Amino acid sequence: MSREFVLPRRTIRVGQVSEKTGLAESSIWRLVRLCQFPRPMKLSPGCTAWFEHEIDEWLDGKGSAREKGGGA
Repeated sequence: MSREFVLPRRTIRVGQVSEKTGLAESSIWRLVRLCQFPRPMKLSPGCTAWFEHEIDEWLDGKGSAREKGGGA
């Protein structure tokens, strides 16, 4: 019998993404348009959210680039 490890998927709204990344909401939307930031999903007509783990991975990538001497 195999056991699968499933990570919980938590969604966060743009204000939380802004708080987590330190980016202004307008910068988040600009980076999404430029395909330089994870894309959000529409949960309902008035609710757009991101998977928190995708934001964490994006931040990890920025940290890795910094450690390798790469730019922002």
